[in-house]
Formats: sequence, structure tokens, C-alpha cells
Amino acid sequence: MGSAPEPGRLGRSTSYSLLVMMAGIVATAVGRELVIDHPFDHAEPAWLGVILGGPALFLIGRSLFEYVEFSRVSRSRLIGLLALVAGAPALAAAPPLGAAIAAAAVLVLIAGADAARARGRPPEPPSPAH
Repeated sequence: MGSAPEPGRLGRSTSYSLLVMMAGIVATAVGRELVIDHPFDHAEPAWLGVILGGPALFLIGRSLFEYVEFSRVSRSRLIGLLALVAGAPALAAAPPLGAAIAAAAVLVLIAGADAARARGRPPEPPSPAH
């Protein structure tokens, strides 16, 4: 915050990105509840929207946070977001459990890519966007 040209704007932007991430977490929890209650039923479009949309919303918020704090967005998050969006039509025929497994796989792959990128490197210092 101290190195940012506009610390107030940086603080607001960070807060908004965290709110988007929290909304994604809440939507993901709702999706998980649907999966627990109806794992093999036919997935309603709204269910699929929550099951895939929650992780997508989280990735959007995390990407915004990363841009605000580090002036960049990880390619793995963008690819993961595209995979969730592009996979939605194919997963429309899958049961909710299948959609949840696909969403979890995308998130695990992103976490693995992040871990591989950070392995052996010191923590990245913030470089706020201007």
C-alpha cells in the first residue's frame, strides 16, 4: 500500500476483488450442497450455473486481486476460467457430481501450476497496478 500512487483506490480495489472471491466461495458452497443432495440427478441449468459459476467467480475475483496487487494475472487462472466456461455446454448432460468433479479438477490444476511456478522462488513482492 505504501508504494502505491493512490493507496485509497488500491484499498477499494482490493476490497472489491475480495468480495468477488467471497461470492464465489458462497456460490461454490451452494453448488456443493446441490451435489450432496442430488449427485446423480439431471442437472438443472441453474444448478450447473452455481456448480461451475462459483469456482469461475472465485477465479475472477482472484485474478482481479492479483492484478491489483501484482500488476499481472496468472495465465493458469485465465485458462481455468475459460475451461469452466467452455466446459459448461458439455457438462449440461452430466449429473451434478460430474460437473463438480470437473470444476474441482480445474481448480486442482491451477493450484498445481501455481505451486510449480513458485517452487524454489522467494515470495513475490507486491507491485500495485497504476
